[in-house]
Amino acid sequence: MSDCCMVLFRGPHDLTAAAAALTAEGLRVERDDDELTVTYDDSSPSFRVVLSRAAHVAEEAAEIGEGTPHAAMLANCDARFEIAIEDLDEALDEINTLIQVQAALQGLTGGIMYTAWNGNLQAPDQA
Repeated sequence: MSDCCMVLFRGPHDLTAAAAALTAEGLRVERDDDELTVTYDDSSPSFRVVLSRAAHVAEEAAEIGEGTPHAAMLANCDARFEIAIEDLDEALDEINTLIQVQAALQGLTGGIMYTAWNGNLQAPDQA
């Protein structure tokens, strides 16, 4: 599987709202059923965004938050936008697009950003 990061949140946000937030940031968004493909331009990496409200999301969010200053907020999360990254080195080399995707989704939801490759958590006020 590809690397990923997630925006964990509570609330009614959906892929339609996510697409609008990403487009407002100047990103190109294509929707295919329950997945968004997001790019900046033809030379930038692309990212797949999906929404998960599965039962395990709340449990995993609480586990991610254990022992951190974000534990209370993460214990209340019931959804997440998952941002799949096919080539992490490429994405980090051209980090601006990834940052735009993350910021747009975090701005929409007020959620906590979690980067799986390094275990970093970032609250909305740190973005």
